[in-house]
Amino acid sequence: MTLTTAHLESLSSHATTSQLPIAARVALSFAAAVTTWDQRQRTRRALSNLNSAQLNDIGLTLDEARAEVSKKMWQI
Repeated sequence: MTLTTAHLESLSSHATTSQLPIAARVALSFAAAVTTWDQRQRTRRALSNLNSAQLNDIGLTLDEARAEVSKKMWQI
C-alpha cells in the first residue's frame, strides 16, 4: 500500500494525540518519520532517472537535480 500525504498527516496527527500511551505515540512518530524518509528516497530515485528535457519540464536544471538526488533520506 502506498501512503499518501493525507495518510502521513493522519499518522502524525495520531502520534500527537494525548490519549494514546507514550509507547504508541513514539511508535507512530517513528513510523511517520520512516515513511517520510521512504517517500523522499523514492522521489529522488525517480528524479535521478529523468533526462534533461524532462527536468526542464518540471523546472529543474541538471545541477539542481543532482544536488537533490545526492541528499540523504533525512535531509530536506
